[in-house]
Amino acid sequence: MRSEQNEIDDPFSKKEENYLRKELYDLIQDNHVIFDFLQDDITDGLWFWDLENPENEWTNNKFWDVLGYDQDDIPKKYDSWKNTIFKEDLKKFYKNFTEHFKKPLKPFDQIIRAKHKLGHTIWIQCRGIILRDQKGKPKRMLGVHNDITVLKKAEEGLKEQIKSFQHIVDGTDLGTWQLNVKTGVSVFNERWANIIGYTLENMPSITLANWPDYLHPDDLEQSNQSLKDHLEGKTEIYESEFRMKHKDGSYVWILDKGKLVNRDVDGNPELMIGSHQEITEKKRDYERNRLFIEQAPSAIAMFDVNMCYLAISQKWYEVYEIDSVDIIGKSYYEVFDKEEKEITNIHQRSLAGKVIKNHERKIEKPNGEVQWLLCEYRPWYSDKNKIEGIIVHTSDITKVKKEEELQALLEVTKDQNKRLKNFAHIVSHNLKSHSGNFEMLLDIYLQENPKAKNNEIIQLFKKASQNLSDTILHLNEVVQINTSIKDSLKSINLGQVIDKVIRTVAALAIESKVNIKNRVEYNHKVLAIPAYLDSIILNFITNGIKYRSNDRDSYVTLSAARNNEHIVLSIKDNGLGIDLNKHRFKLFGMYKTFHSNVSNSRGIGLFIAKNQIEAIGGDVEVESEVNCGTTFKIYFRYEKS
Repeated sequence: MRSEQNEIDDPFSKKEENYLRKELYDLIQDNHVIFDFLQDDITDGLWFWDLENPENEWTNNKFWDVLGYDQDDIPKKYDSWKNTIFKEDLKKFYKNFTEHFKKPLKPFDQIIRAKHKLGHTIWIQCRGIILRDQKGKPKRMLGVHNDITVLKKAEEGLKEQIKSFQHIVDGTDLGTWQLNVKTGVSVFNERWANIIGYTLENMPSITLANWPDYLHPDDLEQSNQSLKDHLEGKTEIYESEFRMKHKDGSYVWILDKGKLVNRDVDGNPELMIGSHQEITEKKRDYERNRLFIEQAPSAIAMFDVNMCYLAISQKWYEVYEIDSVDIIGKSYYEVFDKEEKEITNIHQRSLAGKVIKNHERKIEKPNGEVQWLLCEYRPWYSDKNKIEGIIVHTSDITKVKKEEELQALLEVTKDQNKRLKNFAHIVSHNLKSHSGNFEMLLDIYLQENPKAKNNEIIQLFKKASQNLSDTILHLNEVVQINTSIKDSLKSINLGQVIDKVIRTVAALAIESKVNIKNRVEYNHKVLAIPAYLDSIILNFITNGIKYRSNDRDSYVTLSAARNNEHIVLSIKDNGLGIDLNKHRFKLFGMYKTFHSNVSNSRGIGLFIAKNQIEAIGGDVEVESEVNCGTTFKIYFRYEKS
């Protein structure tokens, strides 16, 4: 009995007392600051009761602060605090006190509810110890309070959540399970047992050890790997689909989901919870659909509600040009590496129950080609009439679209050609009349003024009149071409045409102070349409004049060389030049200009010239450097001897 009493007097006694412990005790005795720190910062209230004179009790300020009172306003009665305690909790308080009073080893520790001054409830954990004399007689009682209101509210909230979750589980008809990973022992609810044909009373004991006996052999490895990955932290959720043996010997499909909720102090898996859902009918429907889709001769794909692939036909791979890789389980948006807003909206509408037919999609490929697809989207349902995903059927209608576009283009071109031909007839007829009048007036003037025949200006007028007549003649030739351009090409002396064009622009060249040099030999003959060749040479020469530099003497030089396939005409100038890094790909575009300081630039000459060159089977290249000049190389076909 004496040894027991010593343990009560000093419940923390050891064979060898730590010197720091003794030092702390001495400090508490000698320095009240240490004691004030302990009572204010470690507890939410401290009280000391004289059991020999029960009406005498001391409480610190914090004791009353927790209850919302100022200690100076509290009646000077030892039991004032009792009025704040719930009556049922006060009864438990006295009961526990009595047991601790009689049996020192019985701890005094309980949770009580108290009414705050503002009216709300607070939860307090109350601990105490009776201090006795050498004979074991109770002398004093020391108690501490700790406010645990926040913890209790969280606990109550958790209980409500658990209750709510239980209602949800009951409403979804899910089987639930708990697994002690260390022991392998599982706990199931009634629905879990029913799914495989049992009740909880007659269900055999199923543990991790005998789990393989209840799974289909083909599904065991996948299920074990999924569980292993989750326990090792590789996946956030454990999820697996497998077949489980029913009581009648058949197999039912199960969707099994779970999550590890606790690990031991060493980090080893300890407790796991999860659910079972029977999906036998769903799997049967899915298998039928999958087999149909995979063997379908057209492009069909089956998706779940997250737009992940469930089944794909071989034709789908071909139409969408997908590499022969397994994309089952991957998202539609992951496979195509983008999420188009229009397609996403269509998917969502179909997942909401809408059947969408005849949706045309235009896909521009990286190589510049265009693909046209005709798609149909249909939701598919489970046996409970719930939408489980969508099925998409696709047809490649690119050829049809191209034929339609070509036919439409032909109709437009036919109409435009007819109008252009009529326009050309009218223009050529009217111009011929005006040019004839101009030439006749010029001849009359020279007859009346024979001395003006040698005048340089009059000679230029005479030459311009002759060139105009030639142009009208060429225009008539163009109008009269009823066969293809290829069959209408003529062998034309390139040097002579250049000489004629130079004479045409002589006045402009003189005014602009540009020296034009023709170094093309007269033995170079090219295949072309005269009107086109005149226009091509004229456009490039006037281009060199227009974009001359005012900082130096300007020139345009024309030279030619023959290779196996072409006669290459080089037209070189020392003008402003073009920044090809910026403008190379739009150089020959319609209405594209590259020098803002040239006021009469319309951006049409090079466009026309390039089209005329290509029309007669040629090509054009360009080399240029800013503020140094430009060289155009025109490739003309020629007759080979």
